Amino acid sequence: MASNLNNQRTIAKKRFRILAFFMDFIIFIAIGWVIAYLTDSLYDDGFGFELSGLPALLMFCIGFFLWPISEAIFGQTIGKRFFDLKVVSDNLKPIGFGQAFARFFLGFVDYCFLAGIIVAAFNKHNKRIGDLVANTVVIKYKYSS
Repeated sequence: MASNLNNQRTIAKKRFRILAFFMDFIIFIAIGWVIAYLTDSLYDDGFGFELSGLPALLMFCIGFFLWPISEAIFGQTIGKRFFDLKVVSDNLKPIGFGQAFARFFLGFVDYCFLAGIIVAAFNKHNKRIGDLVANTVVIKYKYSS
């Protein structure tokens, strides 16, 4: 696979992948704040929240939809869509649920220990550990309207 995959598909730059992740994370936290507000689960100082029971289950389901399920169905999350990025298999075909969940679960290692950023820095296709295991690549993908 070349750095330029074809006319409209090139390997996504690390900075846009990181920005897309932070956008998705901010959306996730904002949803958590709304759920916490509606369920009176905000801390007294207003700087945090604690969810348990049904609200926590709802956040768990939203997290699964926001990341692995949306990538399996659409090839991207909201953040990736905003930055015109898409996750595809190494052969440039859409990814499946198994690949999406492998990327998601290995994302905890990638982001918590910064291992993914280090691995991507030394990988010519900017792949983090989750991409290497799932045989996926994130590309720049411009939709035609």
